[in-house]
Amino acid sequence: MALTSGYKELSKKLTAMTSVAGGRLLRSAAMSAMLPALRAARAEAPVGDPPYLRRGKPFDPYPIKTHKGRLRTPGFTQRNVARKSTLSRDGRSVKVMLGVRPEAFYAIQFIELGTSKIPKRPWLEPAFRKSINDVDARFRQRLKLLLDKAARTGQIDHSLVPNERE
Repeated sequence: MALTSGYKELSKKLTAMTSVAGGRLLRSAAMSAMLPALRAARAEAPVGDPPYLRRGKPFDPYPIKTHKGRLRTPGFTQRNVARKSTLSRDGRSVKVMLGVRPEAFYAIQFIELGTSKIPKRPWLEPAFRKSINDVDARFRQRLKLLLDKAARTGQIDHSLVPNERE
């Protein structure tokens, strides 16, 4: 098993794979790499005050529902922080976006960015910036692992991998 190091070698091995297999592998590595950022964002997400207690049970006299009819309770933003990946048509590049699902749009629009009346209270961008080194290291590590596994199972055509001397 050959150990790979650096993005240049990883890129060479990735281009030796078919676009479908390489794209799947790239997406898997990128999604796995974003886990530290996702966890940090969920930890930093704002949580509202709990509803009133009535007879020992939570009671909200003014329940707020989303457009889908889901009740917006404390921690709704935390539960709706998500990541989404898109793969290019040729399978050579991937984007992973970190944000909130559409029902929790207010967390970005009103809390993160603020308005003219509400001061901004950033939580998503600082959480991402704190975890960027972990994301980079994890992406490199996961991509190496997946490429080595693909090489063992014969998914990489070694004749297409250029030598270092060329």
